[in-house]
Amino acid sequence: MRTKNMFKVKKLIVALMGCLFFTVSLAQKPNILFVFADQLRSQELSCYGGVNIKTPNLDRLADEGLMMTNAISTYPICSPFRGMLLTGLYPLKSGISNNDHPLNPELPSFAKSCKKEGYNTAYIGKWHIDGIGRTAYIPEERRLGYDHWQALECTHNYFKSLYFHNNEVEPKYWKGFDAEAQTKAAQDYIRARDTEKPFFLTLSWGPPHDPYIAPQEYMDKVEPKKLILRENVTEHLMEEELQNNPRFKIPERYIHSHAKLRVRAKDENIIRKRYAGYLAATLALDDYIGELLQTLEEEGILDNTIVVFTSDHGDQLGSHQFYGKNVPFAESISIPFLVRYPKVLKQGTIADNLLSPIDMFSTVFGMANIDHHEIDGVDLTPAIVNEAVDARDAILLMNLTHFNNTSLINGLDTYRGIQTKKYTYARYEDKTPWLLFDNENDPFQVNNLVGNSAYTGLIKTLDKKLDKLLIEAQDPENTKEIYDRIMRENPKRIMVNEFRKVNPDL
Repeated sequence: MRTKNMFKVKKLIVALMGCLFFTVSLAQKPNILFVFADQLRSQELSCYGGVNIKTPNLDRLADEGLMMTNAISTYPICSPFRGMLLTGLYPLKSGISNNDHPLNPELPSFAKSCKKEGYNTAYIGKWHIDGIGRTAYIPEERRLGYDHWQALECTHNYFKSLYFHNNEVEPKYWKGFDAEAQTKAAQDYIRARDTEKPFFLTLSWGPPHDPYIAPQEYMDKVEPKKLILRENVTEHLMEEELQNNPRFKIPERYIHSHAKLRVRAKDENIIRKRYAGYLAATLALDDYIGELLQTLEEEGILDNTIVVFTSDHGDQLGSHQFYGKNVPFAESISIPFLVRYPKVLKQGTIADNLLSPIDMFSTVFGMANIDHHEIDGVDLTPAIVNEAVDARDAILLMNLTHFNNTSLINGLDTYRGIQTKKYTYARYEDKTPWLLFDNENDPFQVNNLVGNSAYTGLIKTLDKKLDKLLIEAQDPENTKEIYDRIMRENPKRIMVNEFRKVNPDL
């Protein structure tokens, strides 16, 4: 009997030791706080050389950790970025071929991977990958593994902003400016966390995306007349080429409804006013980053938390006289990527490795030593930390459809392209070269090298690289095929039928 009882005691001790080891190992895993803004181009942050405002808290992330100078938004509009970020898959694999198109909720995701590793998961802010309706309730099974939930599909009504709290089907309103309220919700989540388990918290802000507003205290800090505009705001040749020689027909009602928006990309007074609101919102976000860092410090977990800041894409704000985003110019595709994690990253690390949205979480997970599902992205941690050979020599660029606001307003056709450290190249679907820029010698991209016979060989080389990336992305480079797929997945996309009426080949 004694032997039997001793055996039971030993089993209990072993079990308790196992639980203790599991708890300790979980406690040693780093927390992850991943914050991203909407439509914030890298050029505005002072750590990236911005000249109009100071962003000391975001600069702190760069000073105390990593700043990546070649973070590129592959498909620079909202939903495709989010699909790539949360799954690590290219748009046609995740299903997000355009804004307001549903992502397959059965897909693996980084939040699901974190849960398998023992993490608590939380999402706060703008979602925009459900595709069922911008104010519709998103049930638990469509949240890609996030448990704590304070989110809405999409709104840019920043001072009267809805969200759903966990499984409550009646929406609530964020108090005041939604980005500030969402930051406070993130702080509350961190303070009330389960201290025996690490957390994976994603915070998604709507600003500085238009309507370019912020609390008045920040609006008062930026004077439109004193702003230094980018040198390419007056460049208009490429925009005029698209307006005067459209490669597709825009349905009549969209021509009229978007005519006034074209003016906003040409009128300097309007550009300055919008730019001022954009920068005011950026100042607010910088303060909120500071508050998040302070909360992590107060909780004693700052150095055991991987803090990441990025954005889904940029904003033309009149550069090249284009409206919005979704064009392969630096203002649209160049985004910040800042990481603080002193256990892996040296202070003041500046890396010029090419980074796509599909690489972001795999790189963060590499720093955290967390396993995840098979993805298209790569972990850039070894190349960053060891200054090794780059994992990528080119990033894919794309616009898969015609029916988003920026395509309609700018007369923009579908395109595919690539970004290297030196060049930006884009071509139309029929393989006709559209743009080629030498970004080292022409940083404002005003000298299009397409048509210059000295670059014929380079274009052929870039085309081969692009073809290889399209195979990896399972992109047929065929708008008709993509539109057929969209209609199968979401028959309510009436805009596809509208485009096909005036463009029978689509």
